[in-house]
Amino acid sequence: TVDSSTLGVYMITYNLTDAAGNKAAQATRKVTVSDTTAPAIALKGDAEVRVEAGTAYVDGGATATDVFEGDLTARLATDNLVDSLKLGEYTVTYRVSDTAGNEGVGTRKVTVSDTTAPTLALVGDAEVVHEGGTAYTDAGTVATDSFEGDLAAKVVVTGVVDITKLGEYTLTYNVSDATGNAAAALTRKVTVVDTAAPVITLKGSP
Repeated sequence: TVDSSTLGVYMITYNLTDAAGNKAAQATRKVTVSDTTAPAIALKGDAEVRVEAGTAYVDGGATATDVFEGDLTARLATDNLVDSLKLGEYTVTYRVSDTAGNEGVGTRKVTVSDTTAPTLALVGDAEVVHEGGTAYTDAGTVATDSFEGDLAAKVVVTGVVDITKLGEYTLTYNVSDATGNAAAALTRKVTVVDTAAPVITLKGSP
């Protein structure tokens, strides 16, 4: 008999005798039960995954099954080289071998990308009244990116305040991260007014 559940070499013997008692030459067949099939690896989750830069990557894992030995998930080895602090494409590799040395390999593609726009907030009021003729110093903004951190140095301000001319002026603030994600633009209205009375200085003694 051949036991297909046990690896090894089996011999099947065939004999034949006719009604007169004459025996045919015995015939044999050698059957080798071997395991040449690699285990199959099934991913848990998608084969291609995107993760936001700066956030922790938690891999979904995989399962491994062998046609001869059954569940080999406990033997899985995982090479997870994903660095969520660096943009790019990474490959998570799963490997498992059965007792016969057949190796199964599975992979998952992980893309670390930055899709979150920076946040931009005004320092001070959105509407400012400024006395004409005096130097104007803008309060500025706070710009923060979830991946790159402080982007204050990258804030672009458009518009000027002319302290020599009464009127309303608009300053616009924009900032983008290195990937090109732009924050929602902010504006500040500065109104240059004249509320100070003239100063009279006597020439000579009062």
